Amino acid sequence: MKAQAAKSAARIVTRACTLIGLGMATHGLCAELTGSRVPVVVTNFVVVTNYVVVTNYASVVGTVPAPNHTNSLLPALSWVPPEDGFDWIQLKTGEWLKGRIKGMQERELEFYSEQLEDLTFDWKDIRQVRSSRRIDVLLTGKRTASGGVAITPEKVTVTGDTPYVGARDELVSLTPGGSKERDLWSGKISLGLNMRTGNSESLEYNGQVHLQRRTPETRLSLDYIGTVSSQDGAEIADNHRVNAEFDQWFSERLYAQLPFAEYYTDPLQNIAQRDTVGVGVGYDIIARPNLEWNLSTGPAYQQIWYESIPPGEQTSTGVAALIFGTRFDWDISSRIEWIVEYRGQYTGKAVSQNTHHAVSTLSLDLTKRYKLDLSLIWDRISNPKVGDNNVQPKPDDFRMTVGLGVDF
Repeated sequence: MKAQAAKSAARIVTRACTLIGLGMATHGLCAELTGSRVPVVVTNFVVVTNYVVVTNYASVVGTVPAPNHTNSLLPALSWVPPEDGFDWIQLKTGEWLKGRIKGMQERELEFYSEQLEDLTFDWKDIRQVRSSRRIDVLLTGKRTASGGVAITPEKVTVTGDTPYVGARDELVSLTPGGSKERDLWSGKISLGLNMRTGNSESLEYNGQVHLQRRTPETRLSLDYIGTVSSQDGAEIADNHRVNAEFDQWFSERLYAQLPFAEYYTDPLQNIAQRDTVGVGVGYDIIARPNLEWNLSTGPAYQQIWYESIPPGEQTSTGVAALIFGTRFDWDISSRIEWIVEYRGQYTGKAVSQNTHHAVSTLSLDLTKRYKLDLSLIWDRISNPKVGDNNVQPKPDDFRMTVGLGVDF
């Protein structure tokens, strides 16, 4: 009988403790949800008979405030960095960086810091911009302003000779102004060299140069690509191409090419010189910070001088052409960039001098300034001119180059 009574007592105590624990846990949960403050009780019950029952439960002691879900971590906009001759930008996370604005176009801000060197930010990641220097500002509708700038999440303020106050959404681009012409330029140079000696000797060097001058309303691009190669003293490649293009922006995506020009020479293709001049229109189909794709087209005039010709034929030909071009630029990662460029010149069946030029470049960042460039180049002339040796050059040329590039 005593044993049975002890078992019954143990069951009663166990159930009571369980109910108490559930009740206090429920009370604590409700208090947390309602934001109230709850006292804490910690108890340990041990009942020993033929069975051992141990229960531990706790609720919050003292006062614990309910969770605060408000986001007030960003500093107030009332704080303004000092006017110390530097440009200041604030990221959306609240950090401030001091340095120099290099420019903002296509929703991408380029910034230079003495400690971190060249930096690029998505415009959506920039909370504020403060600069007492002269900045040329391009707004929607081709409106411009120039002076010191203060940009907040909602507003753009320009102070100076051409002041402006308006919505941030109307901002198109920022370009450092002033008397320093170098502030408007950027560029890249890539050089490669390949040598071999032994049973046969070969030497090849290649180069690519890209220069660009940007203002809020215009863009000037200068490009060069060339290859010179010899094997056992015989020349096997000697081609050079120079492109120049001046763009006038109509809107954030639409621009006019006024004009574009190309110089090309390749004696092995029986082209002593080929000049092309034209005008066109371009459009940015995709304009994201890490992905760009544009198309352009327009009429042009092309003049070709041949290296050699059969007796009785003209040494040069002038034809009208339709130019089509595209550029695809994708930042695959923070250190890998893939660029594809194509330009075609179509002269019609009567002349049959259609030409194609394409370059695919994979650029790998070695440091913040130096890059390793691997390029595949394709040049095609649909109907190469027969030379005085009555031999027609092959229409296609393929080259693969490796070079070391530097940005500046």
